[in-house]
Amino acid sequence: MEKRQEVSTWQEFLGQMIEDVPIRERMAEAAHMRSITLQRWASGISKPREENLRTLLKVLPTDSYAIFSRLVAVDFPDLLLEDPTIEQMHHELPSEFYARVLSALALTPLPMCRQTVQDLIFRQALEQLDPERRGLSLSLVCCVLPRHRGERVRSLREVGGVGTPPWPSDLAQKTMFLGAESLVGYIMSNARYAVINSREEQTFYPANWTQHEQSVAAFPISRYTRVAGGLLISSARAHFFTPARISLLERYAHLASLIFEPSEFYDFHAIDLRMMPPESVQTPYFRDFNQRVSRKLAEAIAAHGQLSLQEAHQLIWQDLEEELLQVFLQIGLQDQPD
Repeated sequence: MEKRQEVSTWQEFLGQMIEDVPIRERMAEAAHMRSITLQRWASGISKPREENLRTLLKVLPTDSYAIFSRLVAVDFPDLLLEDPTIEQMHHELPSEFYARVLSALALTPLPMCRQTVQDLIFRQALEQLDPERRGLSLSLVCCVLPRHRGERVRSLREVGGVGTPPWPSDLAQKTMFLGAESLVGYIMSNARYAVINSREEQTFYPANWTQHEQSVAAFPISRYTRVAGGLLISSARAHFFTPARISLLERYAHLASLIFEPSEFYDFHAIDLRMMPPESVQTPYFRDFNQRVSRKLAEAIAAHGQLSLQEAHQLIWQDLEEELLQVFLQIGLQDQPD
């Protein structure tokens, strides 16, 4: 597909999209309007009503939504703030969902319970928050257990999640260490959620935008005022986090506390996050994870010790944490002027 030219108005961008006749016809049919209407909007002959633009936004391709919504917000600043019809769906969690979570806690064997509850919460959140699959990802972030008792938590780690296109449906294989440089690291140190609703938004929150993200939010996961990690949400849409959605996500973050064991929660004064290198630097360190675990188990056997697979995993994560903390320090030193 030919690269689109730079545009400054939503009319110009719409005009580029509908130059392709089949695309114009598909958009018009999906939005229940005539293709001539789209042409009249693009040329400025007529001005659409907000409800018509909301309908159009729902049928736009994912890669066009972010740019179009940003441009159209100039002429229609209230368009993306609230859609009363849609927002009514997002105020409460279904009562039957609470029942399913409680049933899982009561009836699922311990080795399977954690993953079962996590799957229930994340799948329900995705279905409720992105029923039209416009692009949303939810990731669970946990504190990395300090190597020695009494030490503070120095980093966090993504341990799973779910998504709709352009993200994969299962984010279980994605892992990354996060620290003070991240949005979820910020909320861990400040004990409250944080939202950045567009890439252009001026904010003092740390923002390390990844591919596809147009808005992002993070919520602490806590119990008895102690914290175990965070819920990280990314949307392919700007201005996704309306007040109703924020309120709903707080409820999901509270429910997510059921995923963790009591020993995984820390007092806020026990959190002392350091800086972690970017994802592109971290990725190579995870490639031989399984081999490192095997070596750790073999070393334990050679030393006539006992080490479970879970314990071996934990030791490797701690090793990787230390290595990446040192990598960040080395990057910082290299960036220092002579």
